[in-house]
Amino acid sequence: MTRFPRPLHTKCLAVVQPLLLLRPALLGAMFAGAFATLTPALSAQSPAPLASGGAHYSIEQDGKTLGDAQYSVATIPGGYTITSSGQMNLGKFSYGFHNVDTLDASLNLVRDTLTGSVKGAKASGNNISFDTASDPTGRNLQIDISAEGKQTTNSVDRHRNTVLMPDLDPGAYMLLVRLAIEQPQTAWILIPKENGLLVPATYEPQPDVRGSLNGANINVKHATAELSDRNSITVELYYSDDGSLLEADLNAQNLDVVRDGFKLVEHPAPTPPPPGQAPAPAPGPQQAPQSQ
Repeated sequence: MTRFPRPLHTKCLAVVQPLLLLRPALLGAMFAGAFATLTPALSAQSPAPLASGGAHYSIEQDGKTLGDAQYSVATIPGGYTITSSGQMNLGKFSYGFHNVDTLDASLNLVRDTLTGSVKGAKASGNNISFDTASDPTGRNLQIDISAEGKQTTNSVDRHRNTVLMPDLDPGAYMLLVRLAIEQPQTAWILIPKENGLLVPATYEPQPDVRGSLNGANINVKHATAELSDRNSITVELYYSDDGSLLEADLNAQNLDVVRDGFKLVEHPAPTPPPPGQAPAPAPGPQQAPQSQ
């Protein structure tokens, strides 16, 4: 269950503008430069390749469907593009996003374009965008934010094992599963709220549970992703033996992202927030950033 200190990345969730097509030579050069200067140890890592294709999910609350989301993976020169989108409605509240995430062959973040809209919340907004890209050195991520008519820029360190995670994005949760399996010594989450919040993440294996997929009983792997910020946030990840995302639960927001045809037969008790910490609120739009 993804609980963010406040309305998580959903604060800046949205309907992403498509990634501009680049000539293969330029795209390859961009990947090569970003990869070579990321970190000295990066080239030693060889994660299993992502399989092309995708999956469709429902967004649920207490078993009631509020919306849906999907992602697809495509191989491009030098890496991958993960395209995801989703929408949900809860009373007068509605939220939609579209995300294009570009990774190098080692699944390091090269560029991400996130757009969306939120209505019915205190900070409602349309055409919100959060654009992230590696700078020419490959050591930093440059962030450009457009919200409520204001433009903001920011820069954060570009680490390996970093996932940009919009709320309710199954493409991002799929990448969290990869890290939960690989168990890197260090990992990071970039939250698209405010001016961009880069926080460390840890992945804790949990006991397997039982589930069913398209009517067949299956063994389900379970791990907890914990995001350390001013308040800790957890995402409960459920996945198959081959690493396919089956469900992601955001307990603090009481929202679940569930793959079509999948059902948990036994549902573990949610991980409680640390003592003295209130659960995070439901997804909402990004607060208007300060102009720089």
